[in-house]
Amino acid sequence: MSALDIIVTSDLVVDYRTETRTVRALACAPLRIEGASSVAIMGPSGSGKSTLLALLAGLAVPTEGTVTIGRETISALSERDRVRFRRRALGMVYQADNLLPHLTVEENVGLQLSICRSETVRLPGVGVQRILTRLGLARLARRLPDQLSGGERQRVAVARAIIHRPLVILADEPTGALDAASGKLVIELLVEVHRDIGATLVMVTHDPMIAGHLGRVVHLERPDRASEATRAH
Repeated sequence: MSALDIIVTSDLVVDYRTETRTVRALACAPLRIEGASSVAIMGPSGSGKSTLLALLAGLAVPTEGTVTIGRETISALSERDRVRFRRRALGMVYQADNLLPHLTVEENVGLQLSICRSETVRLPGVGVQRILTRLGLARLARRLPDQLSGGERQRVAVARAIIHRPLVILADEPTGALDAASGKLVIELLVEVHRDIGATLVMVTHDPMIAGHLGRVVHLERPDRASEATRAH
């Protein structure tokens, strides 16, 4: 366990204003995720699972509360510094693979490494061919995304997310667009690489079978129910 990849949040609240009212998207009790651990985030639709992941990624800032990863309180950083932190320290996998269609597998992963190297002085022991071989993707290196199956594309997305050996891997429903067999392979791969590189893994999922692959499950409530529970106490 490393102090650099411990995640701590305090009483997170996210509100969005509309023309007529304020909508509460997230109300999350204090959360601590130990370094190098794996956690599944579950909850009903509207409970703010993806909103929480966006806060952990520094893609959004909370209305109230703080997000700290290691020594950085990322919720207090400027947008520019959050981008730099995300490039350097985070790996992200979404339901959609978001591969660039005109680049090969090798080029997609290599582009991510180039971006990360622009923010990091030295990344020892990493290389595109090495990571593709390690993840069983070497034979696909020169293929374009539309020449791959859904499962293969998502495995490439995992390779892209970990090429710079991030401190934290964030995954938002990474198997949502896959069949059961392909999804199982992707989850097993994510768990394997998180253990291999010692990264903290946080995954949003609605599937208890997938959550069972991770070390801990955190359940979110819909913000209106969370408020009711708070008042009841």
